[in-house]
Parts: sequence; C-alpha cells; structure tokens
Amino acid sequence: MINYKTYLKQFHLTGICGLIVLLCFFGFNKNVLAQEYTLITKIDTVAKLASVDNFGNLFVVTPQNELLKFNTSGKLLWNYSNRTYGEISQLDVTDPLRVILYYADFQQIVVLNNNLSEIAKFNYNNNPDVQITLIASANNNGYWVYDQINRELRRVSNSFLDDIKTGNIYQRNGFDMHANFMLTDDSQIYINDTTAGVRIFDRYGNFIKTAVVYPKNDFTVLDNEIYFTQNNSLLAYNYLTFKQRTIALPNETVFKKAILRFNRLIVLTEKDLTLWAVKKN
Repeated sequence: MINYKTYLKQFHLTGICGLIVLLCFFGFNKNVLAQEYTLITKIDTVAKLASVDNFGNLFVVTPQNELLKFNTSGKLLWNYSNRTYGEISQLDVTDPLRVILYYADFQQIVVLNNNLSEIAKFNYNNNPDVQITLIASANNNGYWVYDQINRELRRVSNSFLDDIKTGNIYQRNGFDMHANFMLTDDSQIYINDTTAGVRIFDRYGNFIKTAVVYPKNDFTVLDNEIYFTQNNSLLAYNYLTFKQRTIALPNETVFKKAILRFNRLIVLTEKDLTLWAVKKN
C-alpha cells in the first residue's frame, strides 16, 4: 500500500533561494536558453511517466502503475489504479477534463475525468485486424490512434468509431514508421519515429514533414520547438529554422528526464521528482 504522506512533502525555499536565475555561462552562450525557475514542490516518489495540464496540475504514473494527480501547489488530490490491464504505457492530459491512459499490452484505453474517475473504456484486443500502439487526444472530443498492422493513423470519435483513416502511410508516403510516441496540438500530430525523427502530420492525418531529431521516446512541442531529453540535457529543436539549443536547468543533478510544458518544468530522478515554475528571460 502506498503511503501518500510521502507525496505531500514539499521543498520550501525562501527569499532569493526560491528563485534561481541562470546567468554567467548561460547568459553568454547563444546556444543555451536561459530561464528563471521557482521551485514549487519536491515529491518523494519514483515516476515512470509525468505531465502537467494547462491548469498547472501535475500527473504522475508510479512504477506500480498508479496515476496520481497533484494540484498547482503540489498537493495530492486524486489517485487511480487498475491492475487488470498491466502496465500504463501512455499518459495524455492534453484535455484536462479527459485524461487518457493507454495499456499497450492489452490495447486498452481508459479515459478519466478531472477527478480521475472512469468515464470511458475501449479495448482493441477483440479486433485481430488492428494493432493499436499509440493514442493521443484529438479535437472535438475524439482521439487519434496509430495502427501498426495497417500502418495508418485513425481519428476516432468519442465513442471510438472511425472518423478519419489515412490509409497505409507506407504506400502513401513511402516510409515505414517505427513509432513509440504520439502527441497532438490544435493543428498537428507529432509521432516519434525511432529510425527517422519526428514525423509531423496535419489535423487530417496528411503527412507534412519530418523533423530530423531523435528523442528516445516522449517529447513536448511549443511554438514550433520540440523539447526532449538527451544525454542528461534538455534540448529544444525548432523544426522550421532547424536550430537546436540546450535549455538551462535549475541544477546540475543527474536526472532521468526533464519535461517542459505549460510554463512548468518536471525533473525526474531515480528517487524523486521536482516541479518548477518557469519564466523565460
């Protein structure tokens, strides 16, 4: 049984210690983006997945496949666990009122409300003609899924009926994706192809371009920049200008992953995570 008191420990800093201004080396290196960080909280748990929604709420998936939701101050609000489906392979909080969990081993989708209560489920295991490996939120309360067997993107409705099918991407566009992560925003779909880079599609599933950058798996996108962790650094790659920069972090601790999203930075280590408010210089 998890002791939730450990999740409520917070790291309080006062005065100027609460604000870290990264200057010196970062201020004079044009390839490093300087930031200001204010520590919000430190949470003493290991996280295998983490994200924030556009309200600043923090979501954490533990190694025990339990989803925890914290408020903007780092206070634990809700938790969800369903061990019937095994490992949680994906977490999508693009829509804060519709939290998506995907259990790839069982092709099981679980959708939760903002209190982490189940509002929808769907299982693709009953259909031998598809192999859904990725899912992401779509506009109009739908979802995008990637079907590995048929090599196609599908936009499905809130009731999981097909709205759009791109057809076989290999036949249409001439490449075979080895996809391990998908993310969407209001206008585009981003898929991490481990052999070629981040594939970018429009809102109808039409291929646009490939960003030649190689995240290990997940990433975030903001203002034409792809943010991802590589070699103990947080990098930003602009897929329009083709420029890449390093994001200055609040400390030099070795970390597993750093996630920049909605003016929040999440830093995951082997034993805990920290949540920071971000202000660009």
